Formats: sequence, structure tokens, C-alpha cells
Amino acid sequence: MDTIYHWRQIIARFDSVYAIVDIETTGGSAKKHRITEIAIIIYDGEKVLKRYESLVNPEENIPRNIINLTGITNEMVEDAPTFSEVASDIYDILEGQIFVAHNVNFDYSFVRSHLGECGYKWNPKRLCTVRLSRKILPGMYSYSLGKLAQQLGYKIEGRHRAMGDCDFTTTLFQMLVQKDNDGHIAFALNQRSREATLPPNLSRSIIETIPTQMGVYLFFDAGSKVIYIGKANNLKHRVSEHFRGSPHTGYKSRFAEKISDVKWIVCPNELIALLTEAREIKKYWPPYNRLMKRVTLNWGVFGYYDQRGYGRFSIGRVGKWAKPIISFRNQFEARQALAVWQTEFTLCARYCQLQEQEGACAEDVHGKCNKACVFEESSENYDIRYKRAIEAMTNEGSTLIIRDKGFHDEEESLVLIEKGRYKGHGMAPKSTKVERIEDALEFIETGYDDQDIQSIIRSHIQKSDRSQITILN
Repeated sequence: MDTIYHWRQIIARFDSVYAIVDIETTGGSAKKHRITEIAIIIYDGEKVLKRYESLVNPEENIPRNIINLTGITNEMVEDAPTFSEVASDIYDILEGQIFVAHNVNFDYSFVRSHLGECGYKWNPKRLCTVRLSRKILPGMYSYSLGKLAQQLGYKIEGRHRAMGDCDFTTTLFQMLVQKDNDGHIAFALNQRSREATLPPNLSRSIIETIPTQMGVYLFFDAGSKVIYIGKANNLKHRVSEHFRGSPHTGYKSRFAEKISDVKWIVCPNELIALLTEAREIKKYWPPYNRLMKRVTLNWGVFGYYDQRGYGRFSIGRVGKWAKPIISFRNQFEARQALAVWQTEFTLCARYCQLQEQEGACAEDVHGKCNKACVFEESSENYDIRYKRAIEAMTNEGSTLIIRDKGFHDEEESLVLIEKGRYKGHGMAPKSTKVERIEDALEFIETGYDDQDIQSIIRSHIQKSDRSQITILN
């Protein structure tokens, strides 16, 4: 009796009536696909008040794999009403009620999108029976609707049909209401909790423990496989951003459904975070990371001498046998970097493929030029600066440390570059003198080097304060 009284007090506080919903669709994206069937059961916390169901003509072909799953064929929906023809009925039933579904954001995204197309503004409170089940019925081996039914001793009549699944979702929700002695439903209805926006299989307690520091985060699926890795200036804020906004795309919906755990690596500064992100992506090859999963530096700066003996640079694609002086992700990045070297070493813009027109370089655009481009400077003099530019590009013979802030005022991060190749990074006390490579190795955790890492370091060096860079003996 105490539990029933407690729940009735919650009902009175929120004046709650629930619209328990299940839909069938032609696919997973609310932007691209359509509803083929909808079922709604209105429940007041004690009894069912209303039932509604209808096939819906999606006005598009139902894919074969969906037909095999649901049993809903194109012939079955041919004479069914379109959503626009039943939109007013559905809106009248749903408006003012708390929207409940198993993996609520999937059903919600479709219904809201379809109602919006028909001119209805609808933004209900939401409850997810997956998330609630994980809290109120802990210890289940799976929280999918079919597996929950099996574990609880129920058989769903009409599995993967809207009313069949909606009936069991209602039964499940009634059970959750009866067993919710800790106020999980009331907490989820609090808009500040943002409970409905979280992935169905991710515990809120994990989100609450994420720090607000800079770092790298890793999303895991139910099988403890890493599925996505990202970098963040504020870990908690960035992770939460993944779950905000509309889940209308099938990609975002499927991604969120897979997330079961989050782990993170706190980093002291931007460079260490970028290097850590690159390392973890190459280590785990997450399926939802689209960038940096393979070497992608397909543009390079090439050097050659023309018939008059002047050294020239060109930008082009990196072929199987072509060996550029330095490689970049894209043509723009290569051109931007070459422009920096052209200015730094007073090279001719024409000889760096940065100016197309004939004649002298346009100094108002490209900076000072010693007029080698119109043969007023000898090729021998020009070659001195040309070779220095090549040395700067390759960093041949350069062994250096890049310093940056640490986790506290008494330490700093060290990134070791040996003869132009990344060797690793670590943390050291600021009082430590690092003048030789042997001094640095004591603090460095060895890391792999590839073109992505080279690009990160090169970009950082171009932007960094020169006082942060120490040439080692």
C-alpha cells in the first residue's frame, strides 16, 4: 500500500497520463524514411483509457528486409491512410500526454517529424522503458523488448507489429510503475535530468563522473568494443553534446543505441590531446570514426631544378612511386605550408607554384623577392635559401623537444622529435634540465610515428611560440 500511495503522489504531482507508443517504419532515419504502422495506448498509471492503431501508407516502397521483419507488405498499406490523413487524430491523442516508448528517441523522432510536416508543433515529456528497465529491473542479460519479455515470462503476440509491441510495452511500463520505489520515473520526468536524451544503454552515473578537463573520450558498445573516439576541451560537455538535439538521422540513432560505456584520458594541453586521440584511433580503429583511420596524406611538396639551375617547388598528388619532400592531407594545407616557407626563406612565389602569371613576383601579395624569378639573382645565391627551405621541411638532423603546460604549475609536457620523427611524449618537472636526447628519454613514453602524427606536430610548430621549442644535442 505504501508503494501504491507513493506512486499516486507522484501521479498527482505531475498530473501524468501516458501515451505508450510503438511504430513500424520503412527504415531507421526519420528524415529519410516513413511510418508504416502506429499503435498508441493511453494509460493513467492504473488503467488503460484508450487504444488506437492504424496502418499508414508510407507513400514509398517498403524494403524487402523490412517486410521480412514486420510482415507489413506494400499491398497491406496500399489502401491505408497516409500520415497526413490521420495526423489530427494522432495529435489529439498524444497532445498533453507523456510519450513512452521502448528506446523512446527512435519513435519520438519519427512521430515528431511526421507531425511537423503536417503543421503540428509537439514537444512532449518522454520516458524510455529501456533506460527505466535498466534501473528498476537490474541484472537482465538484455533489455531489448523481445528478450525482456522472455526473461519476464511473457510472449509478445504480434512481435514487430505496432500493437503487439505496444501491448507488451504497456505491460512492462505497468510493472515499472509498481516496482519504482526509488522515484526513477519522477526523476526522468524532471526536464533538468535530460534523462530522455541519453542513450538507452548508458548509465547516467557514468556521465556524472566525467571530468570537465581537456582530454580524449572513448565510447564502448555492450561487448566492450571501442566504437568512437573523440577529443574535447571539456570532456563532460562534449560527451553530453553527442546526445543533445534531434535524433532524426538513422546514423545518429543507431550510434546512440550502441553506446554502453564511456572512458576517458585527461590531457594537459591541446597537442597532447591531439596526439593521444590519433594514437587511440589507430589502436582501436573505431567503426564510427571517419577520419584518421588510415593514412590520408595524399598531397605533397616536390622539389626539382629547372634548366637554368633554379630550385623550384611544386604541389601535387602523392603517387605510388612519387616521394615528396613532405606530405599533407589536402592541396590547401600543402599550399598554405609552402607559403609560410616561401616567406620565411625569401623564395620566389613563381618558383613555389604560388603565382601563375609571368614576370616578377607580386611582393604586395607574397612578400619580399630578390628577383630570381626575372634572373636578377643568381641561381647559386638562390640555391642557398632553397636548400634551407628543404631542410626546414624535412627537419633532417633536427632533434627537438616541444614543451607545453602540464597538469599543474610545477610540471610540463615534453614531445620528443628525433631527426624529424616523433618518438613519444611525457611529463617532466619544470626544474628538470633537458639538453640531450638521453635526458628526454627518461620521461618519454614511446609512440608510433606516421603521416597523421607528422601533420599534427607540423601544424602545432607553425602556430607555437618558438620559446616552447628546444633543439637538443
